[in-house]
Amino acid sequence: MSGGIGPVEPGEGTAGREAPRTGPRTPTARLALRIRAGAVRRRRALLALAAAAVLAGGAARWYATRPETVPPAAPPPPSQTLSLGYGDPLEPPPAGSAFAFTVRVRTSSGPAVTLERIGQPSGALGVTIRPALPVTVAAGEVRELILTIQAKDCVHVARNSGLPFLEVTLSNGFQKEDHSYIPGDRYARDLSVALTRACPETRDAAPTPPS
Repeated sequence: MSGGIGPVEPGEGTAGREAPRTGPRTPTARLALRIRAGAVRRRRALLALAAAAVLAGGAARWYATRPETVPPAAPPPPSQTLSLGYGDPLEPPPAGSAFAFTVRVRTSSGPAVTLERIGQPSGALGVTIRPALPVTVAAGEVRELILTIQAKDCVHVARNSGLPFLEVTLSNGFQKEDHSYIPGDRYARDLSVALTRACPETRDAAPTPPS
Protein backbone atom coordinates (compact mmCIF):
# COMPACT_ATOMS: atom_id res chain seq x y z
CA MET A 1 0.00 0.00 0.00
CA SER A 2 1.51 3.22 -1.04
CA GLY A 3 1.42 6.31 1.20
CA GLY A 4 1.41 8.90 -1.69
CA ILE A 5 -1.58 11.08 -2.63
CA GLY A 6 -2.81 10.84 -6.18
CA PRO A 7 -4.31 13.58 -8.38
CA VAL A 8 -7.44 15.30 -7.08
CA GLU A 9 -10.53 14.40 -9.05
CA PRO A 10 -12.96 17.19 -9.87
CA GLY A 11 -16.00 17.35 -7.64
CA GLU A 12 -19.52 16.85 -8.73
CA GLY A 13 -20.84 19.77 -10.79
CA THR A 14 -17.43 21.33 -11.34
CA ALA A 15 -16.38 19.49 -14.42
CA GLY A 16 -15.85 21.63 -17.57
CA ARG A 17 -15.89 25.05 -15.70
CA GLU A 18 -13.02 27.48 -15.98
CA ALA A 19 -12.21 30.21 -13.54
CA PRO A 20 -12.95 33.75 -14.89
CA ARG A 21 -10.04 35.39 -16.60
CA THR A 22 -8.65 38.11 -14.39
CA GLY A 23 -5.59 38.99 -16.37
CA PRO A 24 -5.28 42.01 -18.69
CA ARG A 25 -7.01 42.06 -22.05
CA THR A 26 -4.95 41.45 -25.10
CA PRO A 27 -3.97 44.40 -27.40
CA THR A 28 -6.37 43.07 -30.03
CA ALA A 29 -9.34 43.37 -27.63
CA ARG A 30 -8.42 46.93 -26.63
CA LEU A 31 -8.13 47.94 -30.28
CA ALA A 32 -11.54 46.49 -31.02
CA LEU A 33 -13.07 48.49 -28.15
CA ARG A 34 -11.48 51.72 -29.37
CA ILE A 35 -12.72 51.11 -32.92
CA ARG A 36 -16.25 50.45 -31.62
CA ALA A 37 -16.21 53.63 -29.44
CA GLY A 38 -14.92 55.71 -32.36
CA ALA A 39 -17.69 54.38 -34.58
CA VAL A 40 -20.30 55.35 -31.96
CA ARG A 41 -18.86 58.89 -31.72
CA ARG A 42 -18.83 59.27 -35.51
CA ARG A 43 -22.43 58.09 -35.72
CA ARG A 44 -23.52 60.58 -33.08
CA ALA A 45 -21.65 63.39 -34.88
CA LEU A 46 -23.30 62.49 -38.20
CA LEU A 47 -26.73 62.47 -36.57
CA ALA A 48 -26.07 65.90 -35.04
CA LEU A 49 -24.91 67.28 -38.40
CA ALA A 50 -27.99 65.86 -40.13
CA ALA A 51 -30.29 67.44 -37.54
CA ALA A 52 -28.53 70.79 -37.92
CA ALA A 53 -28.86 70.58 -41.71
CA VAL A 54 -32.59 69.88 -41.41
CA LEU A 55 -33.05 72.86 -39.11
CA ALA A 56 -30.98 75.11 -41.38
CA GLY A 57 -32.94 74.01 -44.45
CA GLY A 58 -36.24 74.72 -42.70
CA ALA A 59 -35.04 78.16 -41.63
CA ALA A 60 -33.89 78.93 -45.17
CA ARG A 61 -37.24 77.85 -46.62
CA TRP A 62 -39.11 80.01 -44.06
CA TYR A 63 -36.89 83.00 -44.83
CA ALA A 64 -37.39 82.58 -48.57
CA THR A 65 -41.18 82.20 -48.35
CA ARG A 66 -41.89 84.65 -45.49
CA PRO A 67 -44.31 87.50 -46.37
CA GLU A 68 -42.53 90.77 -47.03
CA THR A 69 -43.25 93.55 -44.55
CA VAL A 70 -43.99 96.77 -46.41
CA PRO A 71 -43.59 99.88 -44.26
CA PRO A 72 -46.61 102.18 -44.33
CA ALA A 73 -46.27 105.06 -46.75
CA ALA A 74 -45.85 108.48 -45.20
CA PRO A 75 -48.76 110.85 -45.85
CA PRO A 76 -48.20 113.75 -48.27
CA PRO A 77 -47.13 117.13 -46.88
CA PRO A 78 -50.06 119.04 -45.37
CA SER A 79 -49.88 121.76 -48.03
CA GLN A 80 -50.81 119.12 -50.65
CA THR A 81 -54.07 118.18 -48.93
CA LEU A 82 -55.20 121.49 -47.42
CA SER A 83 -56.68 124.20 -49.64
CA LEU A 84 -57.34 127.78 -48.66
CA GLY A 85 -59.84 129.68 -50.81
CA TYR A 86 -60.88 133.32 -50.80
CA GLY A 87 -64.51 133.80 -49.85
CA ASP A 88 -66.16 137.23 -49.69
CA PRO A 89 -65.22 140.64 -48.29
CA LEU A 90 -67.12 141.82 -45.23
CA GLU A 91 -68.68 145.24 -45.75
CA PRO A 92 -68.25 147.44 -43.90
CA PRO A 93 -65.03 146.17 -42.29
CA PRO A 94 -64.86 146.22 -38.51
CA ALA A 95 -63.90 149.52 -36.90
CA GLY A 96 -60.15 150.11 -36.91
CA SER A 97 -59.47 147.67 -39.77
CA ALA A 98 -58.81 148.21 -43.44
CA PHE A 99 -60.19 144.95 -44.82
CA ALA A 100 -62.06 141.88 -43.60
CA PHE A 101 -62.90 138.76 -45.59
CA THR A 102 -63.67 135.07 -45.26
CA VAL A 103 -61.53 132.13 -46.27
CA ARG A 104 -62.63 128.53 -46.66
CA VAL A 105 -60.19 125.90 -45.44
CA ARG A 106 -60.60 122.30 -46.59
CA THR A 107 -58.59 119.10 -46.16
CA SER A 108 -59.10 116.74 -49.10
CA SER A 109 -57.68 113.48 -47.71
CA GLY A 110 -55.27 111.85 -45.30
CA PRO A 111 -54.78 112.80 -41.67
CA ALA A 112 -56.33 115.93 -40.22
CA VAL A 113 -54.35 119.13 -40.83
CA THR A 114 -53.89 121.77 -38.15
CA LEU A 115 -53.68 125.39 -39.30
CA GLU A 116 -51.34 126.91 -36.74
CA ARG A 117 -50.67 130.37 -38.13
CA ILE A 118 -51.82 132.79 -40.84
CA GLY A 119 -49.83 135.91 -41.64
CA GLN A 120 -48.74 138.09 -44.55
CA PRO A 121 -45.33 139.39 -45.62
CA SER A 122 -45.86 143.13 -45.13
CA GLY A 123 -44.74 144.63 -41.85
CA ALA A 124 -47.09 147.57 -42.53
CA LEU A 125 -50.13 145.30 -42.15
CA GLY A 126 -51.48 143.27 -39.28
CA VAL A 127 -53.76 140.21 -39.41
CA THR A 128 -56.23 138.82 -36.89
CA ILE A 129 -58.19 135.56 -37.32
CA ARG A 130 -61.51 134.35 -35.96
CA PRO A 131 -61.91 131.79 -34.57
CA ALA A 132 -58.47 131.95 -32.99
CA LEU A 133 -55.85 129.53 -34.24
CA PRO A 134 -54.88 126.71 -34.15
CA VAL A 135 -57.78 125.15 -36.05
CA THR A 136 -57.79 121.45 -37.03
CA VAL A 137 -59.55 120.40 -40.25
CA ALA A 138 -60.32 116.71 -40.76
CA ALA A 139 -60.39 115.02 -44.18
CA GLY A 140 -63.49 116.13 -46.11
CA GLU A 141 -64.25 118.91 -43.61
CA VAL A 142 -64.60 122.59 -44.54
CA ARG A 143 -63.97 125.36 -42.02
CA GLU A 144 -64.65 129.06 -42.56
CA LEU A 145 -62.42 131.70 -40.99
CA ILE A 146 -62.69 135.49 -40.88
CA LEU A 147 -59.48 137.41 -41.50
CA THR A 148 -59.21 141.09 -40.60
CA ILE A 149 -56.33 143.23 -41.91
CA GLN A 150 -55.20 146.40 -40.19
CA ALA A 151 -53.13 149.10 -41.88
CA LYS A 152 -50.50 149.81 -39.24
CA ASP A 153 -48.24 152.00 -41.40
CA CYS A 154 -49.87 153.69 -44.41
CA VAL A 155 -46.57 155.20 -45.53
CA HIS A 156 -45.13 151.74 -46.20
CA VAL A 157 -48.25 149.95 -47.38
CA ALA A 158 -47.65 148.40 -50.83
CA ARG A 159 -50.54 149.53 -53.01
CA ASN A 160 -49.86 147.46 -56.06
CA SER A 161 -48.43 144.19 -54.83
CA GLY A 162 -48.56 141.98 -57.89
CA LEU A 163 -49.35 138.73 -56.11
CA PRO A 164 -50.32 139.32 -52.48
CA PHE A 165 -50.26 136.06 -50.58
CA LEU A 166 -50.90 134.61 -47.13
CA GLU A 167 -48.23 132.80 -45.16
CA VAL A 168 -49.38 129.80 -43.14
CA THR A 169 -47.93 127.15 -40.85
CA LEU A 170 -49.45 123.66 -41.16
CA SER A 171 -48.98 120.32 -39.42
CA ASN A 172 -50.56 116.89 -39.83
CA GLY A 173 -48.98 114.87 -37.02
CA PHE A 174 -46.17 113.67 -39.30
CA GLN A 175 -44.76 116.88 -40.74
CA LYS A 176 -44.78 120.60 -40.00
CA GLU A 177 -44.61 122.97 -42.93
CA ASP A 178 -44.47 126.70 -43.73
CA HIS A 179 -46.31 127.49 -46.95
CA SER A 180 -47.59 130.45 -48.97
CA TYR A 181 -51.08 130.59 -50.47
CA ILE A 182 -52.12 133.02 -53.20
CA PRO A 183 -55.90 133.46 -52.80
CA GLY A 184 -56.27 134.76 -56.38
CA ASP A 185 -56.89 137.87 -58.49
CA ARG A 186 -60.19 138.77 -56.82
CA TYR A 187 -58.50 138.83 -53.43
CA ALA A 188 -55.70 141.05 -54.82
CA ARG A 189 -58.22 143.47 -56.32
CA ASP A 190 -60.39 143.69 -53.19
CA LEU A 191 -57.35 144.13 -50.97
CA SER A 192 -55.99 146.95 -53.16
CA VAL A 193 -59.32 148.78 -53.06
CA ALA A 194 -59.56 148.40 -49.30
CA LEU A 195 -56.02 149.66 -48.69
CA THR A 196 -56.51 152.64 -50.99
CA ARG A 197 -59.61 153.53 -49.03
CA ALA A 198 -57.88 153.10 -45.67
CA CYS A 199 -54.68 154.85 -46.76
CA PRO A 200 -55.45 157.64 -49.27
CA GLU A 201 -52.60 158.76 -51.49
CA THR A 202 -52.32 161.99 -49.54
CA ARG A 203 -51.10 159.88 -46.61
CA ASP A 204 -48.36 158.17 -48.63
CA ALA A 205 -45.86 160.98 -48.16
CA ALA A 206 -43.90 161.10 -44.97
CA PRO A 207 -44.48 164.19 -42.81
CA THR A 208 -42.33 167.16 -43.88
CA PRO A 209 -40.00 168.14 -41.03
CA PRO A 210 -40.32 171.76 -39.86
CA SER A 211 -37.82 174.16 -41.44
